[in-house]
Amino acid sequence: MNSIADIVKNNATFPEESPLVRAYLDVVRDTVCGLSLRTQEQSVETDLKHIRPLNIDKRMKGLDWPRFGITMVGFHRLNNIEWTLRFVINNGVPGDFIECGVWRGGSSIFARAILKALNIKDRHVWVADSFQGLPKARTSNDVDDWSKQEYLKVSLDEVQTNFRSFNLLDNQVHFCKGYFVDSLPHCNVSQIAVLRMDGDMYESTMDQLFNLYAKVQIGGVIIVDDYNIPECHRAIHDFRGWHGISEDIQVVSGDHVGHYWIKKKTVEIQMNRYKPLLVSTKSHN
Repeated sequence: MNSIADIVKNNATFPEESPLVRAYLDVVRDTVCGLSLRTQEQSVETDLKHIRPLNIDKRMKGLDWPRFGITMVGFHRLNNIEWTLRFVINNGVPGDFIECGVWRGGSSIFARAILKALNIKDRHVWVADSFQGLPKARTSNDVDDWSKQEYLKVSLDEVQTNFRSFNLLDNQVHFCKGYFVDSLPHCNVSQIAVLRMDGDMYESTMDQLFNLYAKVQIGGVIIVDDYNIPECHRAIHDFRGWHGISEDIQVVSGDHVGHYWIKKKTVEIQMNRYKPLLVSTKSHN
């Protein structure tokens, strides 16, 4: 099996690629992250009332919230989506792409664009989100700050409209609506080749891992968008520690926020570790 490093060693150049495919994917990538239109930055350092000129470096690294772009992920983490999809395709890893926590849908749109550009018809894109923002914390592992972020609340209709604007809303795209704790146990994806997690919170990260990790196929890739957020970081290492997961965690090239690992062995999911997280022990004012 080729490594992701082997595939990406020449940046975004891939073997036997037509110039038309490269041009199409570059346009979609740069459009969804707001680079093409040079959209302004919505400051994340204050109360979101401040609008700033575009900072190219921050947008490339996904360190701002674009005012009109449809993903916060940035250039480098979007490239990582392409690299990981090509990795699983080139190595025959079965399964679909699922993103948990999609905001305006830009990253999932790019994933669908990749499959379309490569004429891949037997893999699907799953779009999982509450489409009403982040939940209140169930336990003391999290705080309620995330649930108060109005900017993170994007409706299913808006996300579907964004897919439609790229002519990418088709029968290879599926939506799992609801907070992860409620929706993911019933998500009909059967095999996962790429699991992209963007849940920010400890509990949301655990909801994703406990419900989906067993569906990730050997050779599949787990992407953690929020690895630098302490609660997410702790959830990742708690889950990996409980299950003896020792695969190396790699940093996304050009980025210091996104991380990923390649699944190399099957583990038995210890649902007894998850049950305490399902019981709400935190009072909300």
